[in-house]
Amino acid sequence: MDRPIDKLTGFISGVELNTELEALIAGGGEFALITMDIDGLFVLNRDYGHDAGDDVFRLIAKHIRDVFPEPCTAFRDTRDQFDVLMPGSGKEEAFLKAEQLRKLVCEEKLDYTSADGVPMKQSVSVGVASYPDDGSRPADVYRRADGALMRAKKSGCNMVCLAREEKLTPKTSHYTQGQLEKLSLISEKEDAGEAVLLREALDDLLRKYDVDG
Repeated sequence: MDRPIDKLTGFISGVELNTELEALIAGGGEFALITMDIDGLFVLNRDYGHDAGDDVFRLIAKHIRDVFPEPCTAFRDTRDQFDVLMPGSGKEEAFLKAEQLRKLVCEEKLDYTSADGVPMKQSVSVGVASYPDDGSRPADVYRRADGALMRAKKSGCNMVCLAREEKLTPKTSHYTQGQLEKLSLISEKEDAGEAVLLREALDDLLRKYDVDG
């Protein structure tokens, strides 16, 4: 049966991604999942017009084809999101490819200016996860890639972030069980990994006492 195709980019529709993930896991072997968003698509469409937004999609699709040739598979997931599957690749190799793509997208110049005469700029934020390192089920791998993508967006956009394990275990000897439970609650409230919060706390102390690392 033919798979649905996105008309603008020529990529497979994102509704097929889960099926492809299941097939790769069933086949064994490692693979990487790259998920990316166009940064500020609403602003691009508002200030430069929807034709400009469509050209950004085509531009990104072109670079995805160049950077991720077969056996990689590309998907158009949602309005502003792409996914790429890299069979036989680990997270580090996928990161290097994603970084190559990110640079190509933001360095290219499209001939659009706003009403105020400002040239258009475009960029992507990217999250990278891999199987089996980041989960044993399609939903787990996708969640970790999407979490890395969200971290890239929250950190200022136009960057690539790797999925990583931020949870701490009660085996950590420096903290009581109660302290770890409180840290976990703060982590959920602040939407940040526990290790990130601890690093930020350490940085604050170093700044307070003017200690150089």
